[in-house]
Amino acid sequence: MPRQEGPEFWNRTRIEHIRQLARFGEPVWVWDRAKHSSRRLLDRLVFKAELEDDERETVKQVAGVDASVSMAGGEITLTTPIYLGDMSFGALSGVPNIALARAADLTGILTGTGEGGLHPEVRKCRRITVQWASARFGVDIDVLMTGLGIVIKIGQGAKPGIGGHLPGVKVSRLISETRRIPVGVDAISPAPHHDIYSIEDLGQRIMALKEATGKPVFVKVGVTNYIGYIACGVARMGADGIILDGQGAGTGAAPAVVRNNVGLPVEIAVPVVDEMLRREGLREGFSVVAAGRVSSAEDTAKLIALGADLVSLGTASLIAMGCIMVHKCHLGFCPAVLTNKIDDNPVKLLSLDTATKWVVNMVNGWTEELKLILDKVGVKSVGELCGRRDLLVSRGVEPSQLSVMGVKPLA
Repeated sequence: MPRQEGPEFWNRTRIEHIRQLARFGEPVWVWDRAKHSSRRLLDRLVFKAELEDDERETVKQVAGVDASVSMAGGEITLTTPIYLGDMSFGALSGVPNIALARAADLTGILTGTGEGGLHPEVRKCRRITVQWASARFGVDIDVLMTGLGIVIKIGQGAKPGIGGHLPGVKVSRLISETRRIPVGVDAISPAPHHDIYSIEDLGQRIMALKEATGKPVFVKVGVTNYIGYIACGVARMGADGIILDGQGAGTGAAPAVVRNNVGLPVEIAVPVVDEMLRREGLREGFSVVAAGRVSSAEDTAKLIALGADLVSLGTASLIAMGCIMVHKCHLGFCPAVLTNKIDDNPVKLLSLDTATKWVVNMVNGWTEELKLILDKVGVKSVGELCGRRDLLVSRGVEPSQLSVMGVKPLA
């Protein structure tokens, strides 16, 4: 399977595109110009409409296209199919967490809080999901009642099968109070939930959380083998949706050998999960969220066409707030003050108003680009695009992979 070797996946073209969206809040392009230098499988899929597009460089406003989506059988409605990925207070330095939560409120989407409790200012925001992870740091019934939904984290794409680790150098006084652990002590999350050792255990936990809170429950997993069966099991146990976190997804700290070699691309998982859920009669009202290196509106459209309902943006939202891809998030000395150690020095803080504005602008510009693509491919809503693999063709993809994805090669 092709892997990204050599040049950084998040190259200058991708980063500058996101920065332009964040600065102006307007569409920059229709078709992703960064995909031609990438070996990623998703970049080898092309909409037929792009091949026939004589006005590929024309960017304009379109009317009559509905970008909204619903989750959990309509319990949650989003203005656009974007979920700002699960990043914890501790992995991020506080201000970015608040900015993401406020941006979600302002744009009508959702953001995940990640493991580790809630920043006091994030608790004031409404459009969040609270994560129930293996260590349960700082999570109680009051925290679970805060957002619109709950995410049970079983795994993540950057390190499938491995737990979490927040270095002690980043466990400051405020993190200590939020996570309810000693200052300066490493926060270790075990690989498994010690009360979830079977699919039936997961079902009991889903039902218990629903009964206690009355909120929809989603399950986050890393993409590995048998993901279709896993998704069907999650659906049968009463979950309202699944977050498929693919290879290459971001993390503040993971062993390089795991990050670079374990897991499968989300674009392989999405059509498999969609097809199996439909075959088993489990797809209706069950949300599929695609995560892992989602870098543009075209990525969003492709993943929806493959069978997802919406996408999760983690690294992209950090780039919008100024990330320069140093890849040292775990050390606590982030030059963009996104993942730095939290202290009482106001000079080391990101501007909250600016960060919020940048994320809001990125979401708005991203949405307009998505609407342009929907218009180009001939659909009027995100729902119409979901599962339309017939709108895609492939270039340079092995037949065995195409048979799994349900996409035909370019003639």
